[in-house]
Amino acid sequence: MNQRPLNTAYEHMTNNQLAAAAYAYVGNELESLRIQAAVPRKTYSMLDARFVGALERIHFASHAWAGDYWRLESFYAADILKMAYAYIKNEMNNPDQHIEALASGKRLIAAHLEALKEVCQAHGIDYKTVLKRNHITENVDLVVGVDLGHKVAVITALESILSNDE
Repeated sequence: MNQRPLNTAYEHMTNNQLAAAAYAYVGNELESLRIQAAVPRKTYSMLDARFVGALERIHFASHAWAGDYWRLESFYAADILKMAYAYIKNEMNNPDQHIEALASGKRLIAAHLEALKEVCQAHGIDYKTVLKRNHITENVDLVVGVDLGHKVAVITALESILSNDE
């Protein structure tokens, strides 16, 4: 019978890496126990505060990002409905205006996803897990491009949340 401790796979990881792994395995009791067994203890009764803080920052950053993502999706859906309404009412005076609004929405959404992907990679957080936990499927149309200003703003915001190591 294998007598290796549960935490062997995680004992070489930093608190930030352990927090990213814990986020990826929320809901998996066995892996959660393995990760928690590797978390340094200041006493024998509590998890290290840096680990807890890092995990909370990952949760907060992913929820903040997802809230903004769904806001962008709702604006995009509203633009589609405006265009459809104008078409149905035969009031489509400037079709290019509607097409540009849709393209702009797609560029913002693509930038939002690309920013998350970049920050997750930099912090060792599983990008697909963040999407899955927030009920988001990656369906990016990069043909219209990426709004670089928005991407930079999202990266800056996420980095600010994740690097706050107080």
